[in-house]
Amino acid sequence: MNTNVEAADKDSFLADASSLVASLLGKPESYVMIQLSDKQTMSFTGTSEPLAFCTLKSLGLNSSQTAEISKQLCEFLNTKLGIEASRIYIEFSSPERAMFGWNGGTF
Repeated sequence: MNTNVEAADKDSFLADASSLVASLLGKPESYVMIQLSDKQTMSFTGTSEPLAFCTLKSLGLNSSQTAEISKQLCEFLNTKLGIEASRIYIEFSSPERAMFGWNGGTF
């Protein structure tokens, strides 16, 4: 997650985001990694009002899931950081298992 907003309690934000993403993907939280880059210099629609650009990569992610995930993540970012849904982009991807490394190997 990249945003121009500062997350006041980063540890709490990360914990809540990790739990939410695990739930939305139906995966154990032990497979979820969250990166937060807050206070970034960013612009969207020509303004620097609160905004976010998120990337969500998940093995086996189906396009039928992305609308609901987008809705839930936008609600989360609005609640936690005050960012309106119309100022959030989320890029979804589902890499092939052999193209995703972990624990000295691939999935």
